[in-house]
Amino acid sequence: MPSMSSTPKMNLKLLINKKVDKVVFAEAENDFIDFLFNLLTLPIGTIVSFLPKENSLRDLHESINKLEEAYLLDQSNDSFLKLKTPAYTFLPFFNPYSSRSHSHKQDNLVTYMVADDLSVTPKSMTSTMALFKKYNIQEVGVLEEKVVSIGLEEALYLLHHALHSKEALTNVFL
Repeated sequence: MPSMSSTPKMNLKLLINKKVDKVVFAEAENDFIDFLFNLLTLPIGTIVSFLPKENSLRDLHESINKLEEAYLLDQSNDSFLKLKTPAYTFLPFFNPYSSRSHSHKQDNLVTYMVADDLSVTPKSMTSTMALFKKYNIQEVGVLEEKVVSIGLEEALYLLHHALHSKEALTNVFL
């Protein structure tokens, strides 16, 4: 299995409010939006290892993994409860074996805005102004652009913060 550093990367352009050191939004293309939507399809057994140690789902997962097959009704040793599937199986962009992940061609060149809480909207002047109003940004001088690169390691870190915070982008990139 290749290392995380050899997986494909995607770029995000962050708009940062320097005054309060928070991400206002990220400008993203289809690859990042696909990644975010794929997070919602991840089986709990795959993401449970990213949960804090003091978490009931993690305890449940560990206890099931310790059970022998005889104690599990209608389940086999390769049960979905004992899922050890690599995350990139469900996050195709990061699959180093997929030719799709290495393609930078975009069929539909739509740009999206991803807010700090990971809510997604098509990028437009109206949605930009709505976020400026929401965050009480009255002057553009407090804003700064920053381009970040996201590989599998950063993606998993983003998943971790998405499970614990409404400021996932700020927590990961600032």
